[in-house]
Amino acid sequence: MNSNEKESYGFLLITYQTSHPLLLVLIPFLAISSLIGWVYRYFNIIDFDLSFFFGSGGEYSFQIMDGVIFVSIAALSSVIIVFTLKYGLERFLKLFFSIGLFLSPVSMLWLHGYLIDYYLHNGTYWFEIIFAIIGVIIGVFVIWAFVFKKGNKHLRNGLVIFLGITLGSIFGLLLSLTTYLTLIILISLFDIYSVFKGPINKMMQKTNLHYGPISPLQKKETALGIGDFIFYSSLVAFATSNFGLAIGFASIVGLLLGVVLTEKLLMKFGRFPGLPLPIFLSLAFLGLGYLISTFLSKSLY
Repeated sequence: MNSNEKESYGFLLITYQTSHPLLLVLIPFLAISSLIGWVYRYFNIIDFDLSFFFGSGGEYSFQIMDGVIFVSIAALSSVIIVFTLKYGLERFLKLFFSIGLFLSPVSMLWLHGYLIDYYLHNGTYWFEIIFAIIGVIIGVFVIWAFVFKKGNKHLRNGLVIFLGITLGSIFGLLLSLTTYLTLIILISLFDIYSVFKGPINKMMQKTNLHYGPISPLQKKETALGIGDFIFYSSLVAFATSNFGLAIGFASIVGLLLGVVLTEKLLMKFGRFPGLPLPIFLSLAFLGLGYLISTFLSKSLY
């Protein structure tokens, strides 16, 4: 998270910007993510183990390596951005962003379509095709809005929400428990380093993005990064699809509490990582909810 964000090199930090409390957008956002997780769980749409890089889904060491590789890819992308900024490779940077911003909605929406077609076993590919076409359209709008800075703030905010749900839910639905926990914990720790010392800090310095404490006389403008939306959505979808609505709701409560605390620290210090407090509190509430539900189940039966 960062506040008082200027327009210079705005495409580097894709954010949802608002002067209203973040809870107003996060509550419906997380409700939709939870609903997606519930639908996939209720209809048992995903009934196979998926390993992205190593071995079978049942081997914990391979699942951990999957999570480490995901985080390494994110860290490597940040290093590439800092490198291109350092040497003034703006055209390469725009091309790099354009390709990533276009392929993300196309691939993730196609994957949603693939999962639905796989579930229906109808021998056709209509959902894959339709979802992929929608992804192409969204991808064009994303480049138009963020890389070329067209449209207004409402359009950009809407795209951030859509991408957060689309991309985040896939991670939450497909990754195994071990892989997902490895990913979400390591990426939250990396977010702390990135905001204060690492790539995000350097990007803000190199691009002249200003941050500082908010005085009582200033209009409080808050920006929540697209990465925060993606991982918030993924955690709620993960909790609901794996453990049910009740525990998914517990994870939402913990996440919202973390966001409120983070927003207060953001307004006090001018910048603060958006992942650690919401993610760790959400995991704590998830774990507590799981223990309570397990205890009640054993007590009743």
